Amino acid sequence: MPVRMAMPGKRLAYLSGAPRVSTRPEAGAAGPRTHVLGVMNAFQRLGWDVRSYIVGDRVPLEWIKGEQSVEALRGSWFRRVAADAVRLGMGWLNGWRAWREIGPVDLVYERYGAFQALGRWFQRKGIPWILETNAVLYREATQDRATVALEGVLRRTERWAYRRCDVLVCISRALAKLIVHEVGIPEEKIVVLPNGVDVSHLDPARVAPRRFFEGPTIGFVGQMESWQRLDLLLEVLAGLQQEGIYYAFVAVGDGTMRKAWEKQAIALGLGAQVRFVGRVAWEEVPAYIAGFDLGYAGAVPLAAGKMYLSPLKLYEYAAMGRPFVASAYDDARQLIADGAAGYLFEPGNPEDLKRVLRVAYDERSGWTVMGRRSREVVKQKHSWEARVQKLISQVEAILASQNEATDHTRR
Repeated sequence: MPVRMAMPGKRLAYLSGAPRVSTRPEAGAAGPRTHVLGVMNAFQRLGWDVRSYIVGDRVPLEWIKGEQSVEALRGSWFRRVAADAVRLGMGWLNGWRAWREIGPVDLVYERYGAFQALGRWFQRKGIPWILETNAVLYREATQDRATVALEGVLRRTERWAYRRCDVLVCISRALAKLIVHEVGIPEEKIVVLPNGVDVSHLDPARVAPRRFFEGPTIGFVGQMESWQRLDLLLEVLAGLQQEGIYYAFVAVGDGTMRKAWEKQAIALGLGAQVRFVGRVAWEEVPAYIAGFDLGYAGAVPLAAGKMYLSPLKLYEYAAMGRPFVASAYDDARQLIADGAAGYLFEPGNPEDLKRVLRVAYDERSGWTVMGRRSREVVKQKHSWEARVQKLISQVEAILASQNEATDHTRR
């Protein structure tokens, strides 16, 4: 069945079947929450009537708060199997419920969750199904996060969804290439859409900085998982201290590695200049970032062998007028190419990180001016509105091409 083309100013169904992805303020998965709200709000600001069906907004509150539910899954294979079975069944049920509640729209945008394909119910009615993926989930969920047991089933359902949807949205070019290689879908149906930022919420003029130290401070906001490599930063800060270069460090967030990294900071003798704040409400995040001098994003490759994430924190730092210190991946390179201020180092290389932190320290008198330039770059090119405007034009082109191909085949 050919799909209808979506035009601006129409109705959008936003779907998410993942039970831990929620827009509620209590959501422990802060990054996904920010991403979901960013996309939906951008569509609304561009004149779309957005109707949502987000499973994480409908489950018991304890499911989405903190790391307890995640730790429970990691600690028991049987719990993971049971959770996988529930997600499989609920995927079918929630797709039916979403269709019954929302009904006909012009376009469906779904954030992919394990074992989920809610948009297929709408696609069967001739409505274009845009599916967004943030990972090779069957690898990340089983190897990096260890929250899924049925890897083979997840692999098959994930690949089926990628092939079946009308347009696949990938958050990075590296992820798009990986999926094309592993799944074999045509590049012509993929849109690369990196993370964006809400520049009205993340505005340094609206908040009072929350600082913990007087000296130069590096900050981190996000989920504390092993691939974020805060351990690398702590080692380097200890080494720089021996050279007479003193940085303080503030980490905002939680995760499986938090306790280990807190112990490491004390063992390295950094206890007096390091603060692990823990999880804070999203409304408070801008004040914490305003208290940083530099933002840190030091991710390394995941189980798939590539770093295919689009670090939301990079855009948040820049929006708050803060230069960043980051692994030299696509998003960071593009921000600097666009004029934002940052210092790039070879991922996982402590000596290169130490080198760029020496350079940054020597340039510290210019951080404020550099940060102002970064905010202007993000406002012009990397806001969620800019991202979604580009998405709409690319989706329209892909759907038009698909309809032409269908018409040609029928002739």
